[in-house]
Amino acid sequence: MIQVKTYRYKLAPNLSQQRALGQWLGACRYVYNLSLSYKKTLWEQYKISIGKNDIQKELASIAKDTDWLGCVHSQVLQEVTDRVFNAFDGFFNRAAGRPGKGFPKFARKGQYQSFSFKQGVKINNTHVQLPKFGKIKYRNSRDCTGTIKRATVRECADGWYVCLCVETDIESLPINQNSIGIDVGIKSLLVTSDGETIDNPKHLYKAEKKLKRLQRSVSRKKKGSANRKKAVKKLARQHQKVANTRNDFQHKVTTRLIRENQAIACESLQIQNMLANHNLAKSISDAGWYSLTQMLEYKAKWYGRTFEKVSARHTSQDCSACGYRNTELTLAVRLWTCPSCGNIHDRDQNAAQNIKKKAVGHTVSAWEVYTPVAVVAQESPGL
Repeated sequence: MIQVKTYRYKLAPNLSQQRALGQWLGACRYVYNLSLSYKKTLWEQYKISIGKNDIQKELASIAKDTDWLGCVHSQVLQEVTDRVFNAFDGFFNRAAGRPGKGFPKFARKGQYQSFSFKQGVKINNTHVQLPKFGKIKYRNSRDCTGTIKRATVRECADGWYVCLCVETDIESLPINQNSIGIDVGIKSLLVTSDGETIDNPKHLYKAEKKLKRLQRSVSRKKKGSANRKKAVKKLARQHQKVANTRNDFQHKVTTRLIRENQAIACESLQIQNMLANHNLAKSISDAGWYSLTQMLEYKAKWYGRTFEKVSARHTSQDCSACGYRNTELTLAVRLWTCPSCGNIHDRDQNAAQNIKKKAVGHTVSAWEVYTPVAVVAQESPGL
């Protein structure tokens, strides 16, 4: 089945290419701020809403007369204006009461970290060829198969990367009869309805001591000094390492779950609302629930598996054996006995079993009778 997949490679540019990549980022940041300024000024002073094509025509004429702007490929600059208008779309969505973001802000130096090509990018075993830029060496960690539809070059704390979005044929996994529900949490990253527990590695917590030391080092340096810039880079690289470690762990867990199970159900979490609890916000962010469920969702689509999100309502309070609802159950209680049927429940495993039952519709040993259910209003799950 044809699917969209992204390959990420680390680039190995030489010194002149590093300077050129930095100049391209600077040009993109200039175009972003200029486009935002045009749109903002015309609306505030004349109530004129300028269109994307008008801005792109103006930028094309500016690029002809500006050497450092003219060296950047036109489709890269056009993609920058796309970002400006996407930012305004998000703002208008929020103003209309839909999910969105605030008013677009101007990008300071160091905040604009990527640029994209919509076509024309080529790759072989040793080099990536970018239109108008040329060939750059890269670390070939795995083969890139499929048709490249888009490429994004990004500056990260530990160097430059290229992300290739491709259309490729992904073979579905063999069908099996296994199905599980999963309950995510903080102490245990997830617990399955079969009783498997995957502990939370707490990547941020383990690195917190080193991060605090690096942050103190930054604070002690004089603003604007070369030593402060070095300290900031060290701190950023450590944050990058934490993110990479978490990402690698989640990929391994989700790939195994997808390979072993034909169908997976989990809670539909309102994570943004849960982060408002400042006592748990850091732990929730460190657990990475959103990225975990996103990985399960797109990998299920790739490999012909079923993934469903269901309401988290009462999954911890309901007895998975008889359906009795224990409304007096508090968050501190991890093991409880059902007053109705006498079954002893582990809180998280019981929730996972209820999640599976909600997705299936009734208790079964496999997912042959699976029927999707609509996601309804949520409440915070048991942690």
